[in-house]
Amino acid sequence: MDELRQQQLKRQIRQALGDIDAMKAQLADVRDCCAELAEAMRRIREESQRAMADAERRRKIRRVV
Repeated sequence: MDELRQQQLKRQIRQALGDIDAMKAQLADVRDCCAELAEAMRRIREESQRAMADAERRRKIRRVV
């Protein structure tokens, strides 16, 4: 393998490693967004369950009164 080809391969490897680092950073961002979304969905689910329980409690009170 001649020196020019070795330099090209080294350059390609450096570029590939840079691409991998960039993808790792993007993956970390995606994971952070997923965690935020999961937390928001959990809050929505809890609020919905609370609202349904409150509505049921109000219906029972109206039936008694």
